[in-house]
Amino acid sequence: AAELADAVTREGGMCVAVAGEDPRADDELRRRPLIDVARLGESEGSSTGTVDADRPLAGARVLDLTRVIAGPVTTRTLALLGADVLRIDPPAPAELGWQHLDSGPGKRSALLDLRSAGDAARFDELLAGADAIVLGYRPSSLERLGLDPATLAARHPGLVVGQLAAWGFGGTTGERGGFDSLVQASSGIALIEGTPDAPGALPAQALDHATGYLLAAAMITLLRRRSVDGGSWLARMSLRRTAAELLGLPR
Repeated sequence: AAELADAVTREGGMCVAVAGEDPRADDELRRRPLIDVARLGESEGSSTGTVDADRPLAGARVLDLTRVIAGPVTTRTLALLGADVLRIDPPAPAELGWQHLDSGPGKRSALLDLRSAGDAARFDELLAGADAIVLGYRPSSLERLGLDPATLAARHPGLVVGQLAAWGFGGTTGERGGFDSLVQASSGIALIEGTPDAPGALPAQALDHATGYLLAAAMITLLRRRSVDGGSWLARMSLRRTAAELLGLPR
């Protein structure tokens, strides 16, 4: 099973072998921050607008470069708190309709092919007016497009960047795609939730939702920090790190 999963991954697909819980790996992950926060650069302090108790993020402009559940939950939360969120999707493949219905309220959306020079230039214009961006594509793919956090902060000082990944960041980890169900299967959650006859799953995509809401909280904190201290900021999380946190809770 592991060999098949590796072969699929090498071809750009997403596949894992269902595995048991690995306490040593989880302990190692829990030694790292659940939310990894870093200052990427310097800039003057910048407020997103006037204080509104009902819409505390009113005036903040956020670009949404995410898909599926975790990232869209982050940006939906920011939109519901008053941020002006613009979701950018590629022309194809299309997102599932029900996912747009679930995570799209409060957002605008547009289609851009960031591999084309014209659309990439248009996106850079949008970035110039943005306060924050949330990234949910494979880290290695973002690097190839010049959309990794360090490059974005260098081009647009003062930007607050949120980044999500399934497995983590750096090295071969950043080349792997994934989503909640695959992380549950690989981390041992599927076997814990299953029966002797078959693996199971949590009753909801808990890793996606927990990670999405936590990243939204981090983005709010960093927008506030930027208004006081200035700087470009990064908050990033992985579903696998969230799974380790869940597996460490009392049962």
